Amino acid sequence: MGKKVIKIFILTTIIVMLFIIGVLAVYIFRFKDISKHTQNEASNIKKETKYEKNGVLYKSLPNVEKEKVIRGVIFIGNKEDEKLISSAYFVDFNKKENKISFYNIPGDMMFEVSNELYKDISTSLADIPQVVKLSHLYKYSKSKQGLKAGMLMLEDYLGLGLSHYLFLSSEDAEKIFYFNEKGDSTFLQSFVYDIINGSNKNKSKFVASVYNYKFTDIKKKDFVNILKKLKDVKTENIKFTTIKGEKFDNGVVINKKMISQSLSSKSE
Repeated sequence: MGKKVIKIFILTTIIVMLFIIGVLAVYIFRFKDISKHTQNEASNIKKETKYEKNGVLYKSLPNVEKEKVIRGVIFIGNKEDEKLISSAYFVDFNKKENKISFYNIPGDMMFEVSNELYKDISTSLADIPQVVKLSHLYKYSKSKQGLKAGMLMLEDYLGLGLSHYLFLSSEDAEKIFYFNEKGDSTFLQSFVYDIINGSNKNKSKFVASVYNYKFTDIKKKDFVNILKKLKDVKTENIKFTTIKGEKFDNGVVINKKMISQSLSSKSE
């Protein structure tokens, strides 16, 4: 009887141990499977990130110091809503001929981006629409990505070879430009006298007061050099043109030919 009890005890112990080993084996197998699945997900995320960083938003822009003609866009912030843009300038600065032109574009301008560029940009800025109002560009990104995307989208739409961007708050813009009730603009006389025609020290102090690396692709020292170069531009070679638009839904559509024809006539 005692031997029978011992056999039953040993058999029960073996069965329990086999059961525990089986449970552990299943647990280890599931853990490895979950771990492998997690690693695959992480790998896919890395691949997606790598893909995004190879997109157009991550490509470097030209060095303004090496360009004979600087073409860019200046976004002007809205005084009432910091997430909106009130207007923008397309800027064409021919350093060789010492001529600079500003084309003021209204904030309610509507424009459509090509399918190819939109597909590329939307991988990083998923909320940005293909048909967009200029005033809404900045709200789609809290970083400089949104401004660079805006510049690329305007370049795609206007076809003018835009390569640089700058965002100025309404307060900073009012230190540079004068805006009348019709929407026309020019340089403030104080900016011309104190900054453009002023000392290099004044130029450096001014750039430091308005500069934010998050809102432009141009380095601070290059901005100072641009102001130094502006000193050589005669008053008659500084042009401001207001681009008007035709009403369309909740915005306006501008005459793109007006800018391209003006640029063509200057180069002849």
